[in-house]
Amino acid sequence: MANTIAALLHGRDNNFNLIRFIAASAVLLDHSFYLVARDIAARSSIDFAELEIGRLGVDVFFIVSGFLVTRSVMTQPTLVDYAVARFLRLFPALLVTTICTAFLLGPLVTTESWQDYFSDVRPWLYVPITSSLITHSLTLPGVFETVPEAGVINSPLWTLRYEAKCYVLLAIFALFGMLAGKRRAALTLALILAGYLVITFATPLRDIAAIDSATRFTFGFFAGGALYLFADKIRLSLVGVFVLGAAAFAAYGTPVYEMALRVALAYGLIWFALVPSGAIRRFNAIGDYSYGLYILCFPILQTFVMLDPRIAPWPLFFSSFPVVLALAMLSWHFVEHPALLRKAWAGDCVGSLLNGVRERLAASLGLSPKPQGSPGSR
Repeated sequence: MANTIAALLHGRDNNFNLIRFIAASAVLLDHSFYLVARDIAARSSIDFAELEIGRLGVDVFFIVSGFLVTRSVMTQPTLVDYAVARFLRLFPALLVTTICTAFLLGPLVTTESWQDYFSDVRPWLYVPITSSLITHSLTLPGVFETVPEAGVINSPLWTLRYEAKCYVLLAIFALFGMLAGKRRAALTLALILAGYLVITFATPLRDIAAIDSATRFTFGFFAGGALYLFADKIRLSLVGVFVLGAAAFAAYGTPVYEMALRVALAYGLIWFALVPSGAIRRFNAIGDYSYGLYILCFPILQTFVMLDPRIAPWPLFFSSFPVVLALAMLSWHFVEHPALLRKAWAGDCVGSLLNGVRERLAASLGLSPKPQGSPGSR
């Protein structure tokens, strides 16, 4: 008999790092074709505009993130600890990436003089605006202006805003007890599903790009979250993977295909993360390079295209991948992992700070602060 998700979920002994690595590599491959292939013949018989391998890779990230981040919000002592953990996962590496892009890569590849480059306000605005997820579309003076995707610095960063919004929405659900207990969790997931169905099938709102993206990513994120919330009820089997995959294939070309695909994908990903064992699990020990691959790939690809405007998609992928991977490894070992190791300390610091603010506010208002719990406790 197949085991439940809960029975198979043992700490960090899983294949999630491998899944995310493959997804990030798919995004890099997709952009390699997108940046230089302008017609079907140039795509080497593979039409990635039709296959949308990069889009699928991003969906994988959101589903896996939904599963793991839901586990985080349900197991962290307080919402402060949860928020600190999410902040440290996203922002330190993003900040370092934007600094290196604006002040190392930019000056090396710009067509402007260094004096003109650094006297322009854009490099100085790029770091705070991009790393805070306000927008990903700022340009840098003279950077990537001669390539087909002129002026685009780091296109994939646009999805991070939606990732952060999913984190916030999940925290709100936890704060109001909407995930406590199976009945409340089921009701919350039913409301999310109802919202998805109404927006998708009863309104034209998905014609608006921002709403379409929010709907797509939210559904994927909470599809992954649902598998964690009901981990003790859902059994994983290869038969289930094939049945759901066949259902999604049968739905291709119909209005329900997107929903069927994400449900099948979510189940299949969790099966692959938790069931296959043995030598494949060794990949998990090397580190999680997926985030670095994702946030670093585009400016490196643009640099290769700038240096060789006639480069073909496959040579672009194979020549850029080792460079991006090396930088992603540096990001993990010297930025991301060290930051995550300090999340308990950072959570205590932020919690103490918020407790101090609460006590001072209560004292100024003549109130007695509640002694139990920390801010954000569930």
